[in-house]
Amino acid sequence: MYDGVYVDSLLFSELVPQTTYMGFLDYRKQEVKDLAINPNHCSFNPGVFVAEIKEWKKQKITKQLERWMEKNFRQNIYSSAMAGGVATPPMLIVFHDKYTALDPLWHVRHLGKILTNLSNMAGAHLLHWNGPFKPWNDPAVHSDLWERWFIPDPSGRFTLTRPGSDS
Repeated sequence: MYDGVYVDSLLFSELVPQTTYMGFLDYRKQEVKDLAINPNHCSFNPGVFVAEIKEWKKQKITKQLERWMEKNFRQNIYSSAMAGGVATPPMLIVFHDKYTALDPLWHVRHLGKILTNLSNMAGAHLLHWNGPFKPWNDPAVHSDLWERWFIPDPSGRFTLTRPGSDS
């Protein structure tokens, strides 16, 4: 553990290249250059992480994130379109070099891509279909894996249907 924050790591790195900071931060902006974050270094996916709340509060992480979001609102430091949203870039900035990777089985990503290797799936804890081939769409990949863990809607309003099926 480093500074009380853990983030995920990539299980299928040999198949899918990890995203670099260049994909999230606008290095034409002086504010980004001043961070001294190498644009070619691999970034982490802050969509899955574990944090010690006491450490989070002690380091005022929420305030740091809010400060970067406010800066972006005023100065457009990272483009929402470029970064795929506004939540990832401030987390990459605040947690840069301040995290330890979790065991890759805690966040198995890239299941929505054709090249995904399923040989390492035993013991996976969280499955993530990032990529174009979602299991509920057509075409889909690894739908059988998703259906095995699908939890029906308790209200009965939503049901599992396969693309191209009559149900």
